[in-house]
Amino acid sequence: MPPELPASALYSHPSLARLWKKVHFGYSPFIHRPAVRKLYSQPAPLLRSLLKKQPYHVVALGCAEGLKESVLLRKLPKPYHLTTADTSLTMARIAARKLPAKKKTAKKLDLTSPSSLSHVLQSHSNLSPPTRLLTLFGVLPNLDPLPLLRRLTKTLRPCDLLLFSTNLAPGKNPRAGALRILPQYENPPTRRWLEAAARRFRPRLPQGQLVFQINSDPRQRSLARIEARWISPRTVHTVFSSRRPTACQVEAWIRITHMRKLARYLDPLSEEGVWLVTRKA
Repeated sequence: MPPELPASALYSHPSLARLWKKVHFGYSPFIHRPAVRKLYSQPAPLLRSLLKKQPYHVVALGCAEGLKESVLLRKLPKPYHLTTADTSLTMARIAARKLPAKKKTAKKLDLTSPSSLSHVLQSHSNLSPPTRLLTLFGVLPNLDPLPLLRRLTKTLRPCDLLLFSTNLAPGKNPRAGALRILPQYENPPTRRWLEAAARRFRPRLPQGQLVFQINSDPRQRSLARIEARWISPRTVHTVFSSRRPTACQVEAWIRITHMRKLARYLDPLSEEGVWLVTRKA
């Protein structure tokens, strides 16, 4: 398996965040398909019933500029406290300004670091009221999913709720489904973003070229990964990877990590899904 750049390297400079935004606005199904945007408001009725008009906190993990969170929070009572957390502190601050709450905090977060995640989540341990709604929208495919979900399970308290989304491989065959959505990745804006990240990475990568591939995830062979690899004459580095599970594979992750599924919402093309879960008692 080629060495892999940390996910944080893709957003390590404001210029990279700006290039990512061009990719998002140009190719994201959330931007271009109303059915996908609707996914993020669909959990609101169930959440309102679970929250029971009680004050609550929102912790928006990996929120970028909070576009998906804003769709949800427009349909919910205003949170007592909001924490926005992202690899890019600039984007977390933009999200904090945009999203409604009585009190707000923006934090820098590296979701690949257990200590960084713990720091963000433990900052709420002494806050009242105790109920937290954690959101994790759109970032799970870019990280190793099972370790992250296990870490989140350990931090969830009995009254906490986790609402997460993931991009999916449509259909039952992961590789065939990944091939169908490959143009969302293999396009000029994405190439410019990832090539810029490769050039900024230290230690400096050798001269090479970016090649998009579909490979099996090394930790879960049945899971398809869309990868952008920086290939030079002597070395290969994985610059970017996006795991595209099927909906059934996500359901298996929930069971393996001892979470309890409360609801699932899929878009009509099965290219994106949202799950509401809590910790098993």
